[in-house]
Amino acid sequence: MASSSHTRFTSSMIDARILFSFVNSKSTQCSDQILIDQTCMKAAIASSVGCWEGYVEAVLKEFVAKTRINAQRKSWALIAQFEAIVDKLTSELNTPSWEKVRELLIGITGVDPYTSWVFKPIFSNQQDSKEFFDGILQVRHSFAHGFTIPSNIKGLNVKGKLDMIYVKQAFDFIEFIACETDKLLERELETKHACFSGWS
Repeated sequence: MASSSHTRFTSSMIDARILFSFVNSKSTQCSDQILIDQTCMKAAIASSVGCWEGYVEAVLKEFVAKTRINAQRKSWALIAQFEAIVDKLTSELNTPSWEKVRELLIGITGVDPYTSWVFKPIFSNQQDSKEFFDGILQVRHSFAHGFTIPSNIKGLNVKGKLDMIYVKQAFDFIEFIACETDKLLERELETKHACFSGWS
């Protein structure tokens, strides 16, 4: 079963897909179809990264709240203090990069997602997956700050230009790592925290 955070993530990814669906549509604001398409794809990428960030922030809080269920009553004060720390750490997550999210997951839950984040439909190892994800964040950063897309983004067919295949792969990748993270955390709840029903 998925976490509540993952269910919300899946729903919010629809927003990114809606933005993407406007690629190849006409606009009354501009006649340059390439500019329209690039704008729609950049916005879709930015939205999907926002969905990932929201998921990470929510699922870490949800995980810690679940651990309280089977904790002894005398531990509740300590868990409440830890929840406050988790709230602070997640609120400071401005760039949900591979490294930052991995560090948060290890620090808060003890789970290292490194081996699970290999996106096998495209890549065979963590390094290639990480470079692809870093590229997605660079695209989001360039769009958010009014810069051009860097020419060294892994997976682009044309340097410095988004394409439909790249955006679809970015969506699939972000959905993949959210799903894998959710499964890892559920397993941790079941095996280390005696939440035998997982997220439910």
